[in-house]
Amino acid sequence: MRLKYDFYSAKRIILLVSWYLPATLFCSQPKTDSTFIDTRYYFYEPYPLETGNYILQLGGSFSILPLPIVENEYPVPALDLQYKHGIFNNLSIVASLSTNVFGNLLHSGIQWNTKADKFSFGIAEHVGGFYGFISSEDEFDNNKAYAFYNLIFIRMGYRFDDFSISMSWAASYIFNSRTYVQDFSAQGPYSVINDIFCTVAVEQPFLKSSLLSIGFSLNYARSPYQAWLLYNTIDQYLFTPEFFFGFQL
Repeated sequence: MRLKYDFYSAKRIILLVSWYLPATLFCSQPKTDSTFIDTRYYFYEPYPLETGNYILQLGGSFSILPLPIVENEYPVPALDLQYKHGIFNNLSIVASLSTNVFGNLLHSGIQWNTKADKFSFGIAEHVGGFYGFISSEDEFDNNKAYAFYNLIFIRMGYRFDDFSISMSWAASYIFNSRTYVQDFSAQGPYSVINDIFCTVAVEQPFLKSSLLSIGFSLNYARSPYQAWLLYNTIDQYLFTPEFFFGFQL
């Protein structure tokens, strides 16, 4: 299928998020006590988490599928649940679940973190799986898909007085994937590096009682996971933007 992509609508979304990201930096209360010790921990920033401490974050995201895959602008929303737990000095367990019922993406692994003054750095390796299903009259009939994959992350962060900004680079290696349409089965990507993506996040106190994460990812993939249910036959690398937010619980 070819899609007719509404470029100007996507451009408005990007402009809105570009305006909102810096605007959120003024939501936090500046510290006025010179003896204040910063004990805040964020999910995306690879700042070492004290042993026994954890972060639980709930939020949402939406992706915009690229032109050759769908016929119209097709934002894909999802609910995101993220967890990070310090198990040893500079070492954390990290897990992430993204779901919209029809598509479910879960991955977990180990992350090593270190810091030098306000700069932090981390490396992580995750393994995970995807399962999705959808059935819609006249469009899809009992579609299912699954995948198993490995993720490698490199994270960098810098902590300012009232907020933190971080950047992550990651690549996924697909062990195996398969799509089913009625009784037809098709092999998806396997034994291959499927995508490379970059994530930028701003994190800060929000309304005095919570911590907020907001940002975007740009995914460069041959087969975006958001499209695995659509039996994607486009064999070329494409960009897929994703915007997200989250609040620590």
